[in-house]
Amino acid sequence: MSSNTDDRNQTLGDAVTSGLAWSLDGNEARDDVTGIIGAMESEVSLIKAEMDDTRTTTVSGMEFTSGSVAGNRVVVVQCGIGKVNAGICAQTLINGFGAARVINVGVAGSLTKELSINDFVVSVDATQHDYDVSAIGFQRGEIPYTGLVAFPADEGLRRRAVEAVRAAASTSKVLEGRVCSGDQFVSTQRQIETITSTFGGLCAEMEGAAIAQVCFLNATPYVIIRAISDDSDSMSFEEFQEEAAAECARAALTMVKGL
Repeated sequence: MSSNTDDRNQTLGDAVTSGLAWSLDGNEARDDVTGIIGAMESEVSLIKAEMDDTRTTTVSGMEFTSGSVAGNRVVVVQCGIGKVNAGICAQTLINGFGAARVINVGVAGSLTKELSINDFVVSVDATQHDYDVSAIGFQRGEIPYTGLVAFPADEGLRRRAVEAVRAAASTSKVLEGRVCSGDQFVSTQRQIETITSTFGGLCAEMEGAAIAQVCFLNATPYVIIRAISDDSDSMSFEEFQEEAAAECARAALTMVKGL
């Protein structure tokens, strides 16, 4: 192994150790730390702007901002788009920063006519709609050897999330249901019909189910809060995603302040 690789690994190790030291300093319990993940900067910038006593640690190219919101310890991070990024991020939050719960925030495309722009979905569970090893005997979407097609969200966090959305966005509809994730932007009616006929689901996005799987494997409670930015088409996504992202961030802030 080259010395450059050794140096890089040491740097990452130091960063994670630093984050863990922050999250558990002063004999604080692990359950004081809430991890918040968004894929895009627009999904987390408002939350970071409300934080006090911040410090930033970079791990795996992601900036983890540690601090507090209304006295509650949080670590907020933009993970980037896609399930691999999201999975790395969630595991780092849990192992490196002592997160005892994870909230995934952001925008999503609607899979149902019941939801309009700036309405909300709070996850009951989350599934990977593009995961398919059915050729070797598993259900479509089932993660081998877990026995699960979808990973359930924490009931307490779900309840708090719904309450927060209703308080922060009182004119928006909020539905609880399945979040469908995949490494593809869902933009056609054919894609929507394929996903909903197999998995059901209220919205489609690209990170939540990976976070859900990591949290399940680590026995860490999670919930996904998604604001609808589009009807699963690229045109309305470009027009409404920043507004929807800000709405979701405000709901997340309201939730954290109530923890």
